Amino acid sequence: MGLLSYRTPEGERRRWTFKEIVQGYPLGHPSHPMFVHFPVAFYIACLVFDVMSKIWDFPFAPLFGTWAILGAFAGSLFAVITGLTDWATMTPGSKRRRTATRHMLLQLTTFAVFLVNLIVRWSDRHLAEAEVLWIVLDLVGVGILLVGQWLGGVLVYKLGMRVTATADQGSAGTA
Repeated sequence: MGLLSYRTPEGERRRWTFKEIVQGYPLGHPSHPMFVHFPVAFYIACLVFDVMSKIWDFPFAPLFGTWAILGAFAGSLFAVITGLTDWATMTPGSKRRRTATRHMLLQLTTFAVFLVNLIVRWSDRHLAEAEVLWIVLDLVGVGILLVGQWLGGVLVYKLGMRVTATADQGSAGTA
């Protein structure tokens, strides 16, 4: 198995399709789970920095929280692309697809809450202490995020999305 091609079970050399590359087949495991950690960590960091600015003397914390939102948005690009690619391969109407759709809608709602948060805080991002509204938006956004992430876990651990029973990931036909 190579980065751009692999051997089929019949011994033929075959190039990976773009979709297979995006889904992580050349790596031997799904790519979506690799990318979701970044926006999750940045969204939670925003909440932590804003709360820290209220508890301790950390005047740069609100600015760091603002940058964390921007980092989450940047990291979300990869998570969205890989997640939509996986979603598109699911059988319409299936339990996996319905759960994935709910997962996606919650993650998009998280994005929307933090987009509002970014707009509200942008002009005051250099304040030494976070505004209460920012923390409320952080809490709402992180709460929605956690429910969405839980549904992502249901997809993998309960519904077996992109879980294979064999160690061989060389074939694009594996689960």
